Amino acid sequence: MNQIPRRHLLTAALGAAGLVVAAGCTGPPENDDPPEPSTSPDPALLRDDIADGVTVDERGFETFPVPEGDATRSIVGAAAVFRNETDQPVRIHVRFRFVDGAGRGWRSEELNDWQAIVNAGWAYLPARRAVELGGILQVGTEEAGRVAGIVLYVNGEGKPPPRTVLLPAQNLTLQHRPTSKDEWDHVSFDVNNPTAGFKEPNYGLAYRSADGRLIGGWFVDRTHWWDIEKALPDDESDEYRRGTSRHTLPTWLPPGIQPKSVTMYVWPS
Repeated sequence: MNQIPRRHLLTAALGAAGLVVAAGCTGPPENDDPPEPSTSPDPALLRDDIADGVTVDERGFETFPVPEGDATRSIVGAAAVFRNETDQPVRIHVRFRFVDGAGRGWRSEELNDWQAIVNAGWAYLPARRAVELGGILQVGTEEAGRVAGIVLYVNGEGKPPPRTVLLPAQNLTLQHRPTSKDEWDHVSFDVNNPTAGFKEPNYGLAYRSADGRLIGGWFVDRTHWWDIEKALPDDESDEYRRGTSRHTLPTWLPPGIQPKSVTMYVWPS
């Protein structure tokens, strides 16, 4: 994947304000105000870096047990609602990064960074529309316990994408893996494609809790998930012709999630 430039700068005010006194000064000082506290950038503290014209309406995360039952591992989901405030469709690259309560990433002491990045890949935002996108990551349970929030890195291409169809999935049916030994859950859905047909789409899901909070998601950028075809059902064509068709794709689902709590899109890769 290409390295995405970012401007994550969070300046921490460090030290205490002190009074500066000029030696030998007998008259009143010209300025009685104390100097501003000194500041220095702390690369361990992270904040959003979001492309111009894009805003974030909402965000959320949650931790889940791994399906295999390994108590030393946990799954952490992250999701947000991205809004394109411009009159042109945009193509954005999204990354989620977890932070602790102080705004520092995991293992900041050694790495000045958080190693666990949920990379959502490239997605389309239609003009003047909001889109839910999310991701999910398995980490150590102790590490997952440090998560207190997420920061977002959203990089835009700077020009309208050549093809901007973003198709909402409808009539979702969720199939949790039959046993903990199985690797995949699956989602089945209808999609109405009004444009020319395409194959092997990118797709994304966003998950909400029963009370409506964003708790995670799933994102497949086919450029990097080149082996996702191995998880497709035998009868899945992976072809999206003009008109309405039904499909089944692999995913990871939070425990107990219901179709009404899932938003899904597909788009040409």
